Amino acid sequence: MQQESGSPEEQQGGKRFNIDLLRAEEDVDGLIEALDSADGLTRQRAALALGDFGEARATEPLIRALGDPLTAVREAAADSLTLLGGAAVGPLVELVERPEASEHYEESAAARGTATVTGPGGRTWEVETRRDLRRAYAAAILGEIADPSAVEPLVRALHDENDDLRCQASGALAKFGRRAVEPLAELLADPDPDVRIVAAGVLGDTGEASAAEPLIGALHDKNDDVRGAAAGALIRMGDTVVDRLIDATKESDRNVRLYAAGALKYIGDPRAIDALRALALDEDADVRSVAEDAIDKIQMIRGEMPAEPSPPTSR
Repeated sequence: MQQESGSPEEQQGGKRFNIDLLRAEEDVDGLIEALDSADGLTRQRAALALGDFGEARATEPLIRALGDPLTAVREAAADSLTLLGGAAVGPLVELVERPEASEHYEESAAARGTATVTGPGGRTWEVETRRDLRRAYAAAILGEIADPSAVEPLVRALHDENDDLRCQASGALAKFGRRAVEPLAELLADPDPDVRIVAAGVLGDTGEASAAEPLIGALHDKNDDVRGAAAGALIRMGDTVVDRLIDATKESDRNVRLYAAGALKYIGDPRAIDALRALALDEDADVRSVAEDAIDKIQMIRGEMPAEPSPPTSR
């Protein structure tokens, strides 16, 4: 929709768009047209306005805008897609699962020329990789919408070759809480240790008590990094896993006892003192050392022993 007036920013590139008027008139078609403006501010404001009306037909233009050269436009489109909710879930899931699906939202090769996409810190993507940018945004938006149908596709995305997509998928899954625990726990048996590491980390980020058991199980993993990721996840879960970690100090696997003691040290809950004292008599020197450190730290927090004095500073 062409307007006779508008801010100077909105009059560049030929056609002029009065975004305030388009919004007031709920002119969805006009706002969609404004997404193709030559002016970045106009595209940004149009993208933001399209989230106000809940119109499913805005989904495709907004997904196309996820590949915009300007970060502000992409973020505005992402915010509006989140507001569209269920109407956007299907196309966003398709983007996550099928890399080639992004091609549907591209202009012709002639139209897009040699443009690049610029992100935070000045990082640039060539035009051909806009599909990966859209896929990463799609995963993040699905986490904000939190529709249960997105859980399995996001879990599968943890196997994707694209680093940005895996990162956004893991962050999105954490927002699903208990609904993500079971499929993530299944990934702890994945043959790829990198997938197991990510799954362990996300399980901890869910904050769900039901994640404790699979994470304790991951302390048996043959891979040091997987065990470390599981221990770190348990530490982040804090008091909710103390009882289960106390039980783990009695397991026959030396690695489980070692990581359980380390986690209890950082959580610092006094309920663990008795179990740690028993562990300080362990046959394994490393286990004994970590248990003793944990006892000292917890007692120090409780004021039961003075902290070691700091060495004098030289003048």
